Amino acid sequence: MSLSLFKDDSKPYDGVMPLIKSVGEKGEAKINIWDIPFSISSLSYTSHSHYRYYGKFPSVVAGQVLEQFPPSKSSDYVLDNFSGSGTTLVEAKLRGINSLGLDISWLSVLASKVKTQFLDTNEVSEQLASLVSWFELSKTKFSTPEDPLVEKWFAHEASRDLAAIQFYLHKMTPSPCRDFLLVAFLAIIRRVSRAYDAEVRPHVNKTKKQRCVISAFAKKVNDMVKDHVSYMQYADKEAYAEAKVANNLDLKIDQSQGSCYLVLSHPPYLNSFNYTPVYKLEFYWAKPFESQFTDGIEDLHKAELKAHPANEKVTEEYFGHLRKCYQETFQLQPEGGVLAIVIGDCTRKGKVIPVIDKVIEICSDIGYKLTEINYRTTHYGLGKYAYSDRANYHGEDEDKKDGILIFKK
Repeated sequence: MSLSLFKDDSKPYDGVMPLIKSVGEKGEAKINIWDIPFSISSLSYTSHSHYRYYGKFPSVVAGQVLEQFPPSKSSDYVLDNFSGSGTTLVEAKLRGINSLGLDISWLSVLASKVKTQFLDTNEVSEQLASLVSWFELSKTKFSTPEDPLVEKWFAHEASRDLAAIQFYLHKMTPSPCRDFLLVAFLAIIRRVSRAYDAEVRPHVNKTKKQRCVISAFAKKVNDMVKDHVSYMQYADKEAYAEAKVANNLDLKIDQSQGSCYLVLSHPPYLNSFNYTPVYKLEFYWAKPFESQFTDGIEDLHKAELKAHPANEKVTEEYFGHLRKCYQETFQLQPEGGVLAIVIGDCTRKGKVIPVIDKVIEICSDIGYKLTEINYRTTHYGLGKYAYSDRANYHGEDEDKKDGILIFKK
């Protein structure tokens, strides 16, 4: 593990790490408060801002866990078995730590790969220029896809322009550069649609001003290039960051190259939302590329862990899934391995479901020993589509808590 790439020992996350306060003990476990009073933009340094991922946990939560539990051997790695868009992988790469991320969604895995790769950003800029030139000459040759989803969510010109860019990207030879452009394409889908930009579950915004698709795409690529240059300045090229489409209930991982010293896990929060419907617009426009990333298995993402609604059946299956996936990590890890779970309680019909306590019970039954309970505060705004039962946590005295649980095998 090397930190020699950091200039003057500076780090992109300087000044935004959690503010930690010890508040007591529960049995042999320490209880702390992690306060993260920072803006979303200040936590979206380097490549974290490439792709908006709903339900993403703050980058510095992963960073703090990695700072607190560094590997004892350079060959060891951290596993994120609900890796989403690769927050853990980026933070590990910035610290020169090997990482492996698993997710059932190929869109998530694609975003993780792009956010953690080293590539020639000059080539990306050249390819963007070629694409824009082609687009201006060819866009009128394309038509709006005849699909009810497209008609509902996109203006005629926007869907035509998206179809043109989709065609161009699909004809490109698969490469890190093409994947970079593809993530930029998917990142603007919500922006150029009729949906509200900031909400999680899309609703049609009848007063939304339509954006120019090619302008939005070019701006996104250029912004990503700038952020990626910063990422490559700080990240350790020698540390690997691997993302795979995989089911976390059946870990088939080659341990010959290193040991899983740390699992950093961020399951979907119970009663929050299910990812497939949230990303239905992105999945639609990404469909032609799916087979390239899933070995021909279509719609694998639809087998995701369901978290909403938290009725009796979904809640039982949710905790059953967590039990199975942490049984898998327990078998994978060596003695002394660390399991860190980022999880929060939820509210169902005005009553709190104590998810944190249940997860502690599950992992203790498996054989893990609880060593820390870190309650996390949040400072979320109250937007038009902020739900009344959202996870708005502010300390140890609240009934509903958000936690980073630390276990050891």
